[in-house]
Amino acid sequence: MKKYCFLLYGLLILGVTNAQYTVLHNFNSIYGSPIGKLTLVGKELYGETYVVAYPATHYSGSIFSVDTNGNNFRVLHVFDSTPGDLEFSFCSLTYNAGVLYGMTSEGGTHYYGNIFSIDTSGNNYKDLFDLDSAHGEYPYGSLTLYGATLYGMTSMEAKYGAGNVFSIDTNGNGFKDLYDFAGGFGNGAQPYGSLTLSGNKLYGMTSLGGAVYGNIFSIDTNGNNYKDLFNFSGSGGDGNDPYGDLTLSGDVLYGMTPTGGFDGVGNIFSIDTNGNGFKDMLDFGGSNGPRYPYGSLIISGSRLYGGGTGKIFSIDTNGNGMKILCDLTISCTLFLSGSALYGTTESGGTGNSGIVFKIDTSAVASVNSIIEDKRTINVYPDPSNGSFTLSLLNLNNPCNVEIYNALGEKVYAKNLLQPQSNNSINLIGQPTGVYFYRVLSEHGRLVGEGKVDIQK
Repeated sequence: MKKYCFLLYGLLILGVTNAQYTVLHNFNSIYGSPIGKLTLVGKELYGETYVVAYPATHYSGSIFSVDTNGNNFRVLHVFDSTPGDLEFSFCSLTYNAGVLYGMTSEGGTHYYGNIFSIDTSGNNYKDLFDLDSAHGEYPYGSLTLYGATLYGMTSMEAKYGAGNVFSIDTNGNGFKDLYDFAGGFGNGAQPYGSLTLSGNKLYGMTSLGGAVYGNIFSIDTNGNNYKDLFNFSGSGGDGNDPYGDLTLSGDVLYGMTPTGGFDGVGNIFSIDTNGNGFKDMLDFGGSNGPRYPYGSLIISGSRLYGGGTGKIFSIDTNGNGMKILCDLTISCTLFLSGSALYGTTESGGTGNSGIVFKIDTSAVASVNSIIEDKRTINVYPDPSNGSFTLSLLNLNNPCNVEIYNALGEKVYAKNLLQPQSNNSINLIGQPTGVYFYRVLSEHGRLVGEGKVDIQK
């Protein structure tokens, strides 16, 4: 079983750069460390924790709530490490009509995971369904609600041993195995994310199968018309082994991979819902950039938000304008409400057992928060009087450079036929200030970006 390397990152608060950051709650070791995406109901955030209960061979945890201002923390349910009430979960909670639905990854009668419900008051916990080898094992995503039906995935076993897509009624009846993953090209294996719903279509990703490194797929809510939309190849900048969910906007799906890409530390991509138009929007890397993103993206207007090891970031849906919101290592998917990002860490804080935090995205600066990848792009001298050279250390093909002022106005553009050479840039006619440059491939893919300082 592929074991959860994204839980191993500790909390590193290196200093907030350009966003207002607030700790809403510090956890202690009694009820465990938070994991998974938070669920907002009114002004309350709901989430789950996990506890390593040595010398027991399994894990337990709790379900909690806390107000968005950090007050009124409550433990709603404690998993007691008995069959049917055992938790080890990366799954988030799904809300409907006063009830929270969730899954555990190693709970249930058979210790292969279960599906449960609980009222937001903490009452009426119900073990709705116990997973096993025939129905799939070890779910790591969350449940997706459509009408009175919940949809989810398991990462192992079922018919071919590679997990499945399933549905179940909200009352725990009518479990259906909709599709069994088999691995291999044109199929997938071991999904670790959740399903994304649009109409009667479900979209998801697997971490293996396809062309070895996972795939993107769609399937009808009745289990028909499975379609392999894209196979990650591990080469050409398309990424490897996706763990998170797909984010839908119109007819475009956005996602991330934790490995692959230009530097091998993941990328952001987009793809049309029909499987066409795959774009490698941004390759993670560089000494100051996010790396190894195991979570999912959140969309607000034309802006995407996400987290990688060491950074919480935002980026335009066209792949431009990467900005760092906070230097904070997180271990889960973020949740956006208005201009506020909410998230958790599984370590750090006053009790070293994790925190619930909030980031005000409206406080983010623009040019001053651009990532600079000095391993890929060399600018010299910097600062300069407006005359400097730019070279790309790892790119042989022709590319284009664009330079913008602090108002977002393009003030310079040039085609670089030999990007590894020292290409002269002349901004002597521009006033003193900080300027933002972008380097694009011939096909429009963002190769890198950074800042240059002009002083006179």
